[in-house]
Amino acid sequence: MPASNAQEVKNDILNRYEERAPKARQLDAEARKYFSGGHTRNSAYYPPYPVYMVRGRGCRTEDADANTYLDFCNNYTSLIHGHLDPDIVAAVQDQLEKGTEFATPTRLQIEHAAHMTGRLPSAEMIRYCNSGTEATLWTIKMARAATGRDKVIKMEGGYHGTHDIAKVSLTPDPEQKRPPVPRLDGPGVPQSVLQDVLVAPFNDLETLEQLLKAHHNELAAVIAEPMLGSLGMVPPAPGYLAGLRELTEKYGVLLIFDEVITFRLSPGGMQSREGIKPDLTALGKIIGGGFPVGAFAGSRRIMDRFDPRTSGGQAISHAGTFNGNPVTMAAGLAALKKYDAAAAERINALGDRLRAGFDRAFQRAGLKGRATGLGSLSQVHFGDQEIRTAYDFAAGMLRAGEVPRLFHLEMINRGIFAAGRGMFVVSTPMTEKEIDQAVEALAGALEMLKIYAAEAAPHLMA
Repeated sequence: MPASNAQEVKNDILNRYEERAPKARQLDAEARKYFSGGHTRNSAYYPPYPVYMVRGRGCRTEDADANTYLDFCNNYTSLIHGHLDPDIVAAVQDQLEKGTEFATPTRLQIEHAAHMTGRLPSAEMIRYCNSGTEATLWTIKMARAATGRDKVIKMEGGYHGTHDIAKVSLTPDPEQKRPPVPRLDGPGVPQSVLQDVLVAPFNDLETLEQLLKAHHNELAAVIAEPMLGSLGMVPPAPGYLAGLRELTEKYGVLLIFDEVITFRLSPGGMQSREGIKPDLTALGKIIGGGFPVGAFAGSRRIMDRFDPRTSGGQAISHAGTFNGNPVTMAAGLAALKKYDAAAAERINALGDRLRAGFDRAFQRAGLKGRATGLGSLSQVHFGDQEIRTAYDFAAGMLRAGEVPRLFHLEMINRGIFAAGRGMFVVSTPMTEKEIDQAVEALAGALEMLKIYAAEAAPHLMA
C-alpha cells in the first residue's frame, strides 16, 4: 500500500535528520548505558535522539557530525552574548589564573552585587546561589520567613525550576475544569505540597483576587514570571503586572517576580520595563555569563534575615559551596557590562523582526500559526487560538499533534537550532542577516508541513 502524502513528508524529515546525524545516534546509544533515557537534562532530549554539539562561536554551533547551526536556543536563554564571547573568555581566563573558588567572600562578589542592585530598582540586597531553581526556592523561603505564613500562589504553567512547589500545576491538563485545581506535575513530589500551593491562570486577575480574598491570612506570597517562559512565551495583558502589584499590596501578601528568563528584556528586567517593584526577585541565566548561577534579591528589610548577627534565633542560614564563585562572578560581570540599554534595545528589535517574519511566513504558507513573545524572546504556535494562558499554549500543542515535533526537526535539517517546544532566542552576535535566515528556513519548513497538515491536521490549514 503506497504511503500517504503526510507519511511521505514525515519520513522525509526523519530520514534526512538521521542521515545528517549518524554520530549523534551512536552517542545516544552510548549515553543510554549511563543515563536513563540517554540524557542528564530532560530539556536537552527530543526524539528520535538529540544532536550532540561540540563547539560554538558567536551565534553559531557545530555538532559531532560537523553540521553547523544558527543557535536560537542559546542554552535556553542563558547565553546572551552567544558562544565564546571574547570579553567573557578574557575575564574567565584572568580569574582562572588566580583561583576558581575560596572559602571566603571575594571582591568580585561585591562588584557583581553592586552592579545588580544598580540595575534593579526593587533590590537593595542580593544573595547568590547556583541555579534558577535555587533562586525561586529561596524567594519563597524568604517570603515565608518575612510573613510567618506558609501558602503560596503560583500561576498555572509558571516554570520556577524543579523543587517541590515549582512542580505544582506546571503542565496544564486540557481536561481539567477552569479555573485550575492544583495538581502535582509528575511523581516524586509529596501530596502534602498541595496543602500550601494555590494556582491561578496567568493573565487572570479576577481568579487571583478570589484566591487572595479567601486565603490572604495564610498566604506568604504570589510568585509569577512577568511573562510566561517555558509554557509559551505568553506576554502579560495590559495592566496585568500592575494588577498583581496592586492586589498583593491590598491583601498584604508579598509579590515575587521570577526574572530568571525575563531579566534580559531590559537592563533592569521586566520589572523595570513595566515600572513594577516586586518585593523579591529571582534571577539566573544571563547574570552568570554562561556559567551556573542563581540569585535572589529584595529590600534590606527582608534580606537582612540572613545576617548571622540577627538576634532572637531569627537568622536564616544559607550556604552553598559554589555560591558567588569567582569564575561565575567574573563571567557574569563581563556579560552584564556588555549588555547595556543599547544592546538590549538592539536585540529586542531583532526579536520583533523575527516574530513579524514568522507571522508573514505562516500567512503565505496558508497555515494557521503565530509567534508570541517580547523583545529577544519568541515562541512559535500552531493554530489560530488566542494565547493568553499556559492552558491555551498546552491545548494548542495537543491539537497540533506531531506538527510541532516535525517542525523542530525540519528546522534542524535547515541549520536552525531552537528549543524543541518552539522557543527562539536572539543573542547579541546576531544581525538582521541571521534573523532573515531563520525566517527563510521557517518559510521552507512550513511549505513542507502544509502538505503533512492537509492530511494529518487539516484544522491547521488556513
